[in-house]
Amino acid sequence: MKRQLPIYGFISALLITAGCSSAPIDSPDGTYHPDEPLINTYWKLVALDGASIVSGENFREPHLVLHQDASRLAGATGCNTLLGSYIKEGERITFNQVATTKMACPAAQMKTEQAFLLALEQAVAWHMNGSALELLDDNNEPLTSFEAVHLY
Repeated sequence: MKRQLPIYGFISALLITAGCSSAPIDSPDGTYHPDEPLINTYWKLVALDGASIVSGENFREPHLVLHQDASRLAGATGCNTLLGSYIKEGERITFNQVATTKMACPAAQMKTEQAFLLALEQAVAWHMNGSALELLDDNNEPLTSFEAVHLY
């Protein structure tokens, strides 16, 4: 019995140490990525309707920021500046009075802008996983995918 006491002590210490791990078991890379805050985060648009977004040279990348003050929406479409407002209730979201500047851009940026604005119009919900944000339609299908960008 005395010979087994160190083994039991070692096993107990091992179990305690394993129980203190901060990485969730289901994390594929073994690191923990907490959800970014939805509000006051720079969300870079990375996909629209499943297609990857490529920013045009000398154009602002498509993005949005949901500001807390007055539920204000700001950002860029890849061509023009974007502004408006939003209403967030739990995981539901709607965008209102969305407007853009009226600068003409190459066809690729204009196509991205039109699709981005349509997605904001159709969005009714949002889902976040770590630093990834999706806006969803009324069938719970993704319209857009964003990634959080830390500016400083």
